[in-house]
Amino acid sequence: MQFLINLVQWLFAMAAIIPFATFFILYFVLNRYMEDKKKAKTLTIDITTLLLVFVVSAMFNTIIRPGMSFLWIILFAFLVAFGLAGGMQTRNQGKVDLQKTFRIIWRIGFLVLSLLYIILLLIGIGQYFFRV
Repeated sequence: MQFLINLVQWLFAMAAIIPFATFFILYFVLNRYMEDKKKAKTLTIDITTLLLVFVVSAMFNTIIRPGMSFLWIILFAFLVAFGLAGGMQTRNQGKVDLQKTFRIIWRIGFLVLSLLYIILLLIGIGQYFFRV
């Protein structure tokens, strides 16, 4: 059992080192073995978003060193965005499509977290080179 836990930790660590490489590898594998290419792309984005949540949180905690974990801030931001998007859907359509709302927020999260990853990566590189 310990071997399986270590294997999962190692795989997650390798995927987290460079999430964009993981994105392209995962996209290639899923695109090759799934019949529905659009579903392969969306599944790749979904998995990468989940990975980015943990990676961006860890990078932020390492670089900024806040008092609380950034993971909770990311999850709270997703929750607030979900509520706002649900409220907007209610005003426009009179009802909320939870699956559509979740999918929209999750994809926006992919874009925002990708941007945050790049910004935090550049800040981290800058801190490394300009460390006294």
